[in-house]
Parts: sequence; C-alpha cells; structure tokens
Amino acid sequence: MPDLSLDATSGTPVYRQIVEQIRSLVEGGRLPAGERLPTVRRLADSLGVNRNTVSKAYATLRELGVLETRAGGGTAVTTRLPRRTEDPDAPADPDPDPDPHADLAAAVREAVRAGLSPDEVRDLAFTLARRATGEVRTVFVECNPERAQAFAEELSARLHTAVHPSLIDELDTTTADCDLVVTTFFHLAEVRRWAHRAQRDLATVAVVVAPHIRTLARVADLPDGARVGVRYSTAHQAEQVRDWLRSAGVADIAVVPHDDEVPRDLAVLVVPSEDPALAAGAGPDTTVLEFGNVLDEGSIRMVGAVVDELRERPS
Repeated sequence: MPDLSLDATSGTPVYRQIVEQIRSLVEGGRLPAGERLPTVRRLADSLGVNRNTVSKAYATLRELGVLETRAGGGTAVTTRLPRRTEDPDAPADPDPDPDPHADLAAAVREAVRAGLSPDEVRDLAFTLARRATGEVRTVFVECNPERAQAFAEELSARLHTAVHPSLIDELDTTTADCDLVVTTFFHLAEVRRWAHRAQRDLATVAVVVAPHIRTLARVADLPDGARVGVRYSTAHQAEQVRDWLRSAGVADIAVVPHDDEVPRDLAVLVVPSEDPALAAGAGPDTTVLEFGNVLDEGSIRMVGAVVDELRERPS
C-alpha cells in the first residue's frame, strides 16, 4: 500500500485525512479492487496514531463502500466502487435492491458444501456477527464462585469490556460462544486439559494473583508461638494461603475446613475478603483477618492487549 502523509497541524481530523487519502488512492487506481490493506494495528503503528483512529477511518470507508471485510481475510478494496460524494462522511449509495438474506443463504450453502455441519454453520455465523460489532466475549475461570465474580468484575471495570465469571466445571456451557478464557496460573493446566478434551481452540491467558501484603505483614508480626488458622471454601485455596503465610515466617498454621468447628486456641483466623461469613464460629479471643487477593497490574495490561488483538483480527 502506498504511504500516507498526515498533517498534525491541519484542522481536518486525522481519521478524515486517512479516509480521503485512501479514497483518493482507490479512485486513482493506485489501490486496485481486491487489494488487501494493512491491519488496523499495523497501519496505526506505521502512522504513529491511535488504533481507534485507524479503526474509525476503516469503518467510514466501509460505509462509503470503498473497503469491505473479506471472510477470513481482513480488509480489502471493494470490487464495486461507489459514486463519489462531496461529504466523505456521507454513506455510499446502496446497491440496488440489496438482499442480505439471499447473500447469507448463498454463504450458508457454500459452507455446507465445504463440509460444515448445520451446528458449525450456526456457531460460525454467530461468532462472525459478534466480531463485526467489535465485541470480544471473555470468561474468567476460577474454582470459587466469589473469587470468579470478584476478578471478573475487576477486569470488566479496568478493561471497559464485559468479562463473565465461570467455574471450572461450567466451562462446557459458559464458553459456548467465548473468544477468550482468562484464569490464574494455578488453574491454567486444568483449563488447558479441558480445552484439549473438549476439542476447543480458544485463546487462553493466565494472570498473576498476588496476596495483600498488609495482611501478610500483620500475621508476620504475631508473637512466636501464636497459632493461625486459615479457613476457605476450598481446600486448595486454604493451602495456597497457608503457604503464603509460611513464606512470611509463620510456623504454626492450621487449615480449618469450612464445615469444621473453629479451634478455640487460634490467635488469628484468616478468611477470604470475598466471603467473610467463613469467620462464623471464631472464638472471642480470636482475631479475624480478611485476606484478599489482587490482580497483578502487568497481568491486567496483558489481558487488555489480548482483547485488543482479538478485536482487530479478521472476521
């Protein structure tokens, strides 16, 4: 594709400059019909502009009928160029008597001839339609519903995209139309084993979950011989917290199953901040500490980068 030249001092918005230059190249024959254009990311990087700017320019050119999205092949110059209008933001004249139902029916017939089953055609059509809106369906997987909900909400707020919580034993249903699975490193191998068994080719990333340092510091300051209990709804979470506390220098730590009575000789009982009700039954002389986990900042940025990549991939 020929180089574009942007003028940062111009009163014309950058995306409009991109629109006009690509349109001029197409109408002048320097970008022939059918030629593929760079991805949003590649063009944005080469021009030194925000990806949203290029994405808006491409969307405008598609509305004008200058560009089109190719199935499985990104963005290309359309084979049917529209009549030029004075306003580059004005939509192109529509094709005479467009029939999207007929076009879709023809595509379905071709997919069936290629060997896809009706269920596969349905799922593919739904996925492609959703991608066309820029949505990336993301699921956060954990073994504990409270943690899954809390981390999914945090990612949703930080990434400005919907992240849905899921338990590991619900993956067959919660990932039916999923693009991305996010989990912790503790569960990564388990999620990958599930994907292999289910024959699901899904983007999967693991995030780092770190303990609250302040809670570790308070426990580490306990006098020698103080007994600490850890009570979580699942054994592996309790054992993980026990190991963190041991790394902070606490020697006498007991894992208290959530359905057992709380020992009366505990100086401290550690329970998850997302489920403080697990402190029920603690003795009057036992200090209850709510222990939370936080998502690593680098992990949050990594998930955001993966979501951006999935948004930009060809439909």
